[in-house]
Amino acid sequence: MPADNSRISTKLRRAPTRYVPTQRIAAGGMAEVWKGLAHFEGGDSYPVALKRVLPELAAQELYRSMFMDEARLGMQLRHRNIVRVYDAREVQGSLIMVMELVEGTTLKAVLDRAHARGACMPVATALWITRELARALAYAHEAQDATGRPLQIVHRDVSPHNLLLGKDGAVKLADFGLADANVHETQLGGGMMGGKLGYLAPEIIQQQPTTPQIDVFAAGIVLWEMLCGRRLFQRDDDGATVRAVAACEVPRPSAINPRIPREVDRLVIGVLARDPAKRTAGAGALASALDELIQWLDPKVSARDVALVVGLQLATEPPKPTKTVLPPAPNFLAELDTLAETANESDFGAAPLDPSLFDGGRRRGR
Repeated sequence: MPADNSRISTKLRRAPTRYVPTQRIAAGGMAEVWKGLAHFEGGDSYPVALKRVLPELAAQELYRSMFMDEARLGMQLRHRNIVRVYDAREVQGSLIMVMELVEGTTLKAVLDRAHARGACMPVATALWITRELARALAYAHEAQDATGRPLQIVHRDVSPHNLLLGKDGAVKLADFGLADANVHETQLGGGMMGGKLGYLAPEIIQQQPTTPQIDVFAAGIVLWEMLCGRRLFQRDDDGATVRAVAACEVPRPSAINPRIPREVDRLVIGVLARDPAKRTAGAGALASALDELIQWLDPKVSARDVALVVGLQLATEPPKPTKTVLPPAPNFLAELDTLAETANESDFGAAPLDPSLFDGGRRRGR
């Protein structure tokens, strides 16, 4: 018998009764991310990702601001190629975000392993992944708030680190923590430089005004690196990397990978033009150009091809270090309890865990 979706929707408009972290899946310099479950009355549960800013950073204004920006934008952006944010708040001094769980890996993990072997991504698959990224960027760049006011979003940190690949072949852009240009102006020298150095656009190095074209350029770098099996601008030290970005010398991909058609060369060189005005005119135009190339080169390529890449990556990854499966700290568990208890107090004006936010199937509690 088919599920009664109206009954499920009504039920899930209530807040979860508790969150249970099950495994730490990532830990970086700013935050840790846990796989977890959101439990509801009646025994239903949904998989989620739980992001927690490291305690030593949570009190610093810069990181608080980045967290709030990511939460605010994440709860407004609803696109299949962008990781959803379901809820986010400060709890007992900690900053915690409840997000869509993408079961899979990052493009960075895939490329690190491929580059170590001197391997390149299949051309059509690389075009497919970049098209999905471009669609996410086009949506974000054109997004408006509830009153129709443009949000003027520039991601500013497009890189393989922030591109998630699902086991089902989904391609999702994450981490909009640097996206508020009014708050996080790119600075050189003693200040903060938004984004990974090897994925910056030349105009950032030159301290020119930030536009959506920096995201288009970064998407071009990601595509070049998938096609060529190596890093484009990354060098042995930060200074050399910055100089390489500023020089913006981009070899034709076919000079490195002979399997690449000239038509793909032309697109990549156009996206990576040093002058933003001569660059491919926006993420939407890039997505359309990639779609045309895909239809010409291999119209049968699909999310299944991405899923195959992810499956191979997961099958050949070494076992995760023991530290990734440590139990959560007791204070984190207490904070999650409070998060569930105060779920209707979100600062962002959205009902936490609205049923329409879940793309996956319902899970019954054990």
